[in-house]
Amino acid sequence: MATHDSCCVGDIERKNDEGQCGGGTSLPQDHSSSSSSGLAPQRSNSVLSLNSYSAGDASDAPTEDDGVDGESLNLSGLRSLYNENDKMNNAERYDDESAETDDDNMARILTQLMKNHSRAVTASLMERTVLIQSVIWLSHHVPGCVLKLLFETVQRIRDAPKHKTAYEMASTDMNTNYGSTREFPYGNYGVQNVQHLIDTPIVPFHDLSLPIVKTHESALLFVDMSGFTKISTILDVESLSNAINSYFQLIVNEVTSHGGDILKFAGDAIFAEWKASRTKSGQNIEYCVTKAAECASSIVANCSDYPIYSKPAGISRASIRLENARPLSAGNLRGSIKSAPDQCRRKASITSDDSYNDGFLTRRSSIDHAPIQKRLVGHAPKPIKLATLNVKCGVGVGKIVGVHVGNDAGRREYLILGSPIDQVAAAEGAATTGEVFASPEALKVLSRVASLKGPYDDVAKDNKPICIAERHQRFFEIHEKLPCKENLMSKDPESILKRCEDLDRFELLWLKSMISLYVHPVVVNDENKSHSHLKRESDYDRHRSEAELRNVYVIFVSPLIDYRLTGDETEDRKLINLLNDIMNLTTKHLDRVKGHLRQFIVDDKGVVLICTFGLRGSTFPNMISQRALPLTRSIHDALQEELGVKSKIGGTFGRAYCGVVGGLARHEFAVLGPSVNLAARLMASQFNPGILVDKNVRLLSSQTYFKPLPAVTAKGYDEPVPIFEPMKPNDTQWGKMVPNFIGRSNEIKHIMQVAKGMALNTSTSKFLFISAASGTGKSCMIVEAAARVRAMAKKMKKNAIVTRHVSNQGDSRVPFSLFRSIFKDLLTEMRHSDDESRSHLLKREQKSVKESSNPNLEFSVEEQWDSLSLKSQSSQDSLFSTDANRFLYICEQLHAPLEFVEVVGKRLLGIKNLVNATVASGTPNLDSIVDFLADAFIRCTKHVDLVILALDDAHEMDQMSWKVIQAIFERGENVLTLCGSRPPSTNPLAVDPGFWADLHDSYLKKGRFVEIDLQPLSEGEVRDMIAVSLNLSVSEIDSSFWLNIFNTTGGMPHYLSYALESIKRQDLFTRLENGLIGLKNAVTEEEKLGFGSVSELLLYRLDALDSSVRNVLHLAAVLGTEFELVDAALAYDEMYGVRDFERSKTALALREAFDMAVEEGIIEESYASSGNEDEDVDDPIDAQNSLCASLGNIMLNFKGYRKTHPAYSENRRYRFTHDSWKTSILDVMLDERIQEIHEHVAIILEREIDTEDQDKDDFEKQVRVFHHWNASGHFINAAELALKIGGELMLLGLNSQSILLFDDVLNTLKDSSADQFEEMHGGISMSILNAIEAAELENLIKLNVAKGKACSTLGKAKEGAEAMQSALDILQYSPCADSEHFDRSVSFPIFSGLFVVLKMGAIQDDEECSYEKDLTEKFVEQTRLNKDPVHYGRALAMQGETLGRLGLFERALESLERINMIYDIETQHEAICKSYGSDRVAQAYAHSVNWNMALGRNDEVVRTCKYIIGELAPKSDPKNVHNSFCLLYSTMIAMKENGASLEARDAFLSFIVEPFDEHFGKGGTTFSKPLFYPILMLLDLQGRQDEEIERIDEYLEWALNESNFSLCSDVLELAWAAISVSPKSLLGEICYYLAKRPEGSKHMDQLIRCGLTLLEKSVKASDKLPFANAYAKRKLEVVQQFEKDQFKT
Repeated sequence: MATHDSCCVGDIERKNDEGQCGGGTSLPQDHSSSSSSGLAPQRSNSVLSLNSYSAGDASDAPTEDDGVDGESLNLSGLRSLYNENDKMNNAERYDDESAETDDDNMARILTQLMKNHSRAVTASLMERTVLIQSVIWLSHHVPGCVLKLLFETVQRIRDAPKHKTAYEMASTDMNTNYGSTREFPYGNYGVQNVQHLIDTPIVPFHDLSLPIVKTHESALLFVDMSGFTKISTILDVESLSNAINSYFQLIVNEVTSHGGDILKFAGDAIFAEWKASRTKSGQNIEYCVTKAAECASSIVANCSDYPIYSKPAGISRASIRLENARPLSAGNLRGSIKSAPDQCRRKASITSDDSYNDGFLTRRSSIDHAPIQKRLVGHAPKPIKLATLNVKCGVGVGKIVGVHVGNDAGRREYLILGSPIDQVAAAEGAATTGEVFASPEALKVLSRVASLKGPYDDVAKDNKPICIAERHQRFFEIHEKLPCKENLMSKDPESILKRCEDLDRFELLWLKSMISLYVHPVVVNDENKSHSHLKRESDYDRHRSEAELRNVYVIFVSPLIDYRLTGDETEDRKLINLLNDIMNLTTKHLDRVKGHLRQFIVDDKGVVLICTFGLRGSTFPNMISQRALPLTRSIHDALQEELGVKSKIGGTFGRAYCGVVGGLARHEFAVLGPSVNLAARLMASQFNPGILVDKNVRLLSSQTYFKPLPAVTAKGYDEPVPIFEPMKPNDTQWGKMVPNFIGRSNEIKHIMQVAKGMALNTSTSKFLFISAASGTGKSCMIVEAAARVRAMAKKMKKNAIVTRHVSNQGDSRVPFSLFRSIFKDLLTEMRHSDDESRSHLLKREQKSVKESSNPNLEFSVEEQWDSLSLKSQSSQDSLFSTDANRFLYICEQLHAPLEFVEVVGKRLLGIKNLVNATVASGTPNLDSIVDFLADAFIRCTKHVDLVILALDDAHEMDQMSWKVIQAIFERGENVLTLCGSRPPSTNPLAVDPGFWADLHDSYLKKGRFVEIDLQPLSEGEVRDMIAVSLNLSVSEIDSSFWLNIFNTTGGMPHYLSYALESIKRQDLFTRLENGLIGLKNAVTEEEKLGFGSVSELLLYRLDALDSSVRNVLHLAAVLGTEFELVDAALAYDEMYGVRDFERSKTALALREAFDMAVEEGIIEESYASSGNEDEDVDDPIDAQNSLCASLGNIMLNFKGYRKTHPAYSENRRYRFTHDSWKTSILDVMLDERIQEIHEHVAIILEREIDTEDQDKDDFEKQVRVFHHWNASGHFINAAELALKIGGELMLLGLNSQSILLFDDVLNTLKDSSADQFEEMHGGISMSILNAIEAAELENLIKLNVAKGKACSTLGKAKEGAEAMQSALDILQYSPCADSEHFDRSVSFPIFSGLFVVLKMGAIQDDEECSYEKDLTEKFVEQTRLNKDPVHYGRALAMQGETLGRLGLFERALESLERINMIYDIETQHEAICKSYGSDRVAQAYAHSVNWNMALGRNDEVVRTCKYIIGELAPKSDPKNVHNSFCLLYSTMIAMKENGASLEARDAFLSFIVEPFDEHFGKGGTTFSKPLFYPILMLLDLQGRQDEEIERIDEYLEWALNESNFSLCSDVLELAWAAISVSPKSLLGEICYYLAKRPEGSKHMDQLIRCGLTLLEKSVKASDKLPFANAYAKRKLEVVQQFEKDQFKT
């Protein structure tokens, strides 16, 4: 026997001509023994390489053989009837000599069996017939290559006579005496516990065998059909099924008649394959491409312009079916192409059996419908043409990897990977209807065997797809006609029947089960339900009867992975295993909720999975809200959380055609319709943040909140379709414990156990992350847990404090927003001195030692759970009276620099009246601020046993707050962080990714991190909550009551509380006839509360309020989730013009209205700090309620406009109990009314800031005013404030937060309701640009420029270029730009910004740099006319840079001479930096160093370097480190080249490194920072070539780690090369100087190799930058010569 290689799990297999791989299937594989001793055969676990994909001609590589298609399998099916009498387990394969005798024996035995057991034999034959029929029926749903694999598996097992088959083992397990129980190897693992064949999969080891991978060479055809969407909206289901499949039948016939194998039906398209074979004569790659091209040309000739007619009145559906299903014959072909011999073309119609056998053992003759057709059509009125179906094709060729993914328990899919997919996609995309395009690769192969018509040689040079056929002509002619060969697995039922007849029962059962894995569950379930009787109807009738129009929920899931093969076997194996994991993960979640996987496909659009609800077997009550949408989220989250794969999902709900599509011989179950197309469109949308759904999904998901997005156009929809992003509303309720708290006991007990361990023993801090959806009760649980931990600590005689914070919408724009509220809590816990703290700790420790032996102090969470007293306890009072004094003291204790008092205390933390504040020069860097806040937290709480840092809605928290939390966690002791958040997968956190990864990895392993995922309450907990709320016992509640409540609320605690409150208020419950408590008027268990959703319930309660209360709530909703009474009173006065003497009365009325809202549970009084305490007012610490909950409702200082209002003396802070209240209120308000209120609120807040000098620089207050101006529609006010705040944030290095502000304003002008065809510029419609005025245009340009600068600073050159280009487009197309009132100077930074991103490679320019030249010329001319030296100098500098980069150095120096005449650094530097971010004019002198070096003028180079170091650098702003780097980069290089390396190093330290550390800290970032260390190293090495270097070992270690050579992205590499030289050149020089030194001698080879590689890359990358390129070449020559010299020695 031949030896067959095997593949292990996930291996990439390649078949050759000598053998076949048996790996990867569920059946045992043939493995010849290596000796006669019966030992287990040797196995190969190696992965065969896929590198052959990327090299060589496609026809030269080994391919998968087509096997022995015609050979009959050896084991007769009838043999299973008598094998127990025949000692089947010892039988070998029959040879030719014994065949006749064997047949005679079999006939005799069968005769005897029929005589003695006729009834049993008949039943067995009937069962066998049905089984074969099922196999044939299901086989039409899978590709031929899949069938071939399965049949070959059976054959291979039979060829292994020394081993018992899986079927025999299964039969033994079924207590059927079919043989002995000998072992045989099963894959690489052996057989274990083979289960019952019917109850479970034949093979229980499916996870060990998939994915199966096979490599072959093929021609690939992609056929794209159009027109189905239209007819799906106008035809009934029978007519639609008939029209679709009639058309598909034509195309399927063409493919099969040309020997192709249809791999996938992708909606209204198909993939077909012609596989090459090196063993079959003539079936080479040329043959395959030829057949694919002939097939495609025949398809467009015969299937283009296919008419669809209406059904005439009075004519039966049968007649329409027959009329539309015209037989395809030579007489009615609309084309004239003879693409294949006549005998190879099949005649077929939708009702014809000529080319099809339906699976019976005896073939049926087809019915002749012609007389019927003639009789019916003759009297019918002429039908109306409704639509036209059309087709276009693409042909490709190359290596294809076939991958079987999934498992043997649920579902499998066959995928293809390889370059032909992209080829056919590009070819089809280039074609129009009725055309065939071939890829350049396919055309190259085709040209070997065919003559091409037309100028193909010229066109082929473009390497683009080329048209090879159209409707009525073919542009290629085959040299000789090729015979038509069968595809690799004939789909002719007679062929499959012949194969099946040779299989026994268990082989057939296995075959059916395996084929079923590749078939849609609806088809499999239907087939299994009808297995007990023979199918008497034709296959066509069965397809037609099972087709439906149903309301279906469809999601398209696109995992965002690179699906292209690389040729690297390790990476390709990872990809294939990842595809298998994606498949299994998706089906796992689908199986959990009984959804269906329609398809898994890889095409040019990427990896796509299509899932559905609403088909047969997956239709349920509340399907969308309870199953479909949660499944969508779970798949999206699981891909990210379990596999680390991001995804985009589009979901829709609508009417769709559900049934078989294709021909009779090959088809698949599909879902087609406009809603399906829309789901695909939403998935692929560039605006998809993760999940997008349509309006229908939104309407059917009452408990989910959605963010509306701009409507989209889609096929099958007359109007733009509204789309939405599923959101989770903010749930920021906090502070008050919920009476009779129900549920979450396990989670709270776990938190208590962690806290108990920390309180008993000093330990490192721990982090508990609580993830939960809106309404799940996360906030209440955290409050409950904190209270129980506090009570537990009190009972244990331990000192514990709790500080808490709830992040609100907008906090992400405020740096360190978290610590504005909790820092004051921390300060109240601070002890006066370290001595006092140490004394306190010592006394407490001594007390603990004495008490440790007291058994009463032991605490059991389980036993004492119900005995805890949850009353608040007081913490120790601070010895300081004001926040200001406390802050000054902590600054002194932590040795904080003076600038902290002003910048951190006032601007970031909002602490007022810092009378001792002295503003030092400079701004504290971000790292020092983070360190200060973390150290302050630790310092203020070090005297306690346990600190609970409770944070809620952390997904709204800003980036810098997260950094402080990280520092506290890493440095602190006994700090337990309870962090509540929406799931990060849908609400990304601003946390550092590295820290987040460490939490889930190392900290998780150490037990310092725990993640808790809260789910809705169970049915039992809902019953408990009903009982507690209504003062009932659980046994008194009727099942209909709690089922209604559970179904309405989904078990979400928050919504459950609303429902129960409404039931109580409206007395909706009563005692039923059965004596139990139920809902009034509730007849059935399915009957709801009377509200379709929770939103309706909220609106009902709001409508019941007095109109005056509703009006006040309108104002409150606009103020925000949290607001103060005085702010509401000021806004109300502004809105209604309340006079001074009426203010007291109005304030009282407002308070009464808010009190009513509190009684209704709509709002609650908040105990969070308002941040308005002043130094002359003692902190209002309530001894019973102070536990770090700062109260903001006592204000006694009556200074200023705000504080003189009557409401201020009794000011209160309110908070909506849940954001759903605020949302419901805003939803019913008119947009104009909302904007009006926002305007009044903005006015009063801005007025307060103007009257309070201490508020003018407070970021939080500025952002709050900005929010209201922006929401009011006052663009200028919002833009100016955003530019002010954003500019200050950028100075602090907070560019990301500034971009958020800029986008907030810009988005207000991006009209989502604008017509899709309206002209757009910079994302703004032309109608808006026509309407804006000069002042608005100026601010619009400034915003885009500022955003571009911030993006560029972050290294996001592409986004920066988009923002700058938007500004330029807006300027060009806005009519008011020509107004005399428009200040054109605002446009000058646009040119500079575009020039910067152009150098970074974000904008593509041509060889002549036309774009750049045009940009500079416009800039110079505009600034010259403006006559401002600031802008004119920048324009000249920009012109000089352009000329220098083009090698026009003399002309560039002319620009510098003009700069010399106008530039004065002392008077212009600040203005230039303000306008352009850095002093681009001064940097022109640095560029001139390069120009003079290139011209060989070393004297001028030295003079200019001295001028820069001595004059320009000292007068430049030291905080603007980016400017200093750009100024000195080329200067350092020039000084190095002129023997002044050490002087250059000193200057680099003085003007760049030290200022950066001073102002931004060692942890600060800028995209030049990665170059600091290498530059200093290079200057040190060159300057001390003949001296000892103290840090030489450090340098060597750094250079020998090649990962350090990835300093920056390719974009930044080009940007720095444009300024002077490529960073890779500097790295190459470092390697060279290290290799020259004695210390580097033993690493010389590695260093020289690295140096040469880096310099070669530098030369290649800088080919368009003359100076950088010449420099790199010069250094490369030096290193090459050094290498030669070393070789000689």
